Amino acid sequence: MIRGKLVELRLMKKEDIELFVQLTNDTSHTGQHFPYIVRTLSDTIKHYNEDGFFSPSGGRLLIFDLEDNLVGAISYFKNAHYVEGYELGYQIFRQENRGKGYVSEALKLFSAFLFEHYPINRLQICMEKDNLASEAVAKKCGFVYEGTMRDAWTVGGRKISNLTYSMIRDEAPKLKDLL
Repeated sequence: MIRGKLVELRLMKKEDIELFVQLTNDTSHTGQHFPYIVRTLSDTIKHYNEDGFFSPSGGRLLIFDLEDNLVGAISYFKNAHYVEGYELGYQIFRQENRGKGYVSEALKLFSAFLFEHYPINRLQICMEKDNLASEAVAKKCGFVYEGTMRDAWTVGGRKISNLTYSMIRDEAPKLKDLL
């Protein structure tokens, strides 16, 4: 568990799974920039039972506000075997919890945690080119713009270009300095 001034990051518990699935499948709150992925309860439980959603190849922590309300999730995954680091993704589930600084604090804390506990040199965030809120979060947290991946993926027949932001170990704050 990592507790900041606004959020607490923690591993998923069995009792969190049903609400997590419900929130990630709620299309009324996913927003225009989040790729919609249908999660079934049975597949989510199966994945949870394999590694608790946390392993050297990737995983996620849940983001709670300080009143223990589940507000989002932050994840990490290997995007290329030759890169010594992870790609990060984050989501605040409900519209009313966006813009409160939850994801910014979660990203700072989680980035510092990963650099402290894993032998990695790099973290990166890829976001849809028009996702101004996510870009602002990346900049606010010290990630540096690297470039644009043109037509990186397709949603509903529409080609999406991604912006890539990164942070290297030497640029990362220490976890103890954020707590």
